[in-house]
Amino acid sequence: MESLETAFLSDFWNRLLYRYNDTSIKLQSSTCDLKLAIDLLESLHIFTDDMRNRFDDIEQAAIEISGTSEYVSAAAARRRKRTRRFDDGQAADTVLHGKDKFRIETFTVIIDQLACSLRRRIDAYKEVREVFKVVTDFNEIDADQIREYAMSMARTYSGDLQSGEFADEMIQFVNFAKSRGCQTPSSLAMLLHTEDLQSTFPNVEIALRMYMSIMVSNCSGERSFSKMALIKNKLRSTMSDRRLSALELLSVENDVLASVSFEDIIEQFAAAKSRKRF
Repeated sequence: MESLETAFLSDFWNRLLYRYNDTSIKLQSSTCDLKLAIDLLESLHIFTDDMRNRFDDIEQAAIEISGTSEYVSAAAARRRKRTRRFDDGQAADTVLHGKDKFRIETFTVIIDQLACSLRRRIDAYKEVREVFKVVTDFNEIDADQIREYAMSMARTYSGDLQSGEFADEMIQFVNFAKSRGCQTPSSLAMLLHTEDLQSTFPNVEIALRMYMSIMVSNCSGERSFSKMALIKNKLRSTMSDRRLSALELLSVENDVLASVSFEDIIEQFAAAKSRKRF
């Protein structure tokens, strides 16, 4: 526990996981959409790559924590002897020790694995965002591009959107939204419902509902199943599906539940169930 490697990894993971945890909390919030998620993950990817150049800083902090500057694990490890082939030549094997061995075989490997995983996730999000580009980038594209992206999205969701009508609706609605100062997809959805324009732009309303309902992470769903395991116990084995769903919703949305007053509901229930009728 007092080795330089342990102190180094403790400080290194503390710096990384602090940023990863704060980013993950935002990704799980109900206000995070696909565009914001991609921007957050891109910034996290840049931060992870930047950590590659901070080895010396982390090492210095680890030396101050552990009180030693020697890498003991490399010295304690048994040297592996590689089997040489007839065409390997006479060049000696490269053997890494101490700082170089730890930096190349441990530190850099961690950074590469994290960066690769982040890049796969970002690429997957970008692929979905490309389908909804007419919704996310409406403020940066012209009418011809709006029509092109709208028809592409309608082809992807042919069972939900009508190609020609959706393109025409989107061109008109974007011009209307720009005159009202809308800058984000959420402001488009808010404008649509505030002005009661669902019947005027039905395909746009469907497209916005599809985009706004995309989950950035599956943490909410996993928490719902965890809640179900707590609620549906052996004492509630005969509970109906309707009541189970209601109790689960109340448990998941407990922050909203805490702000609701139930006095009127309690009085109505008491009056309906009272045996004495006045």
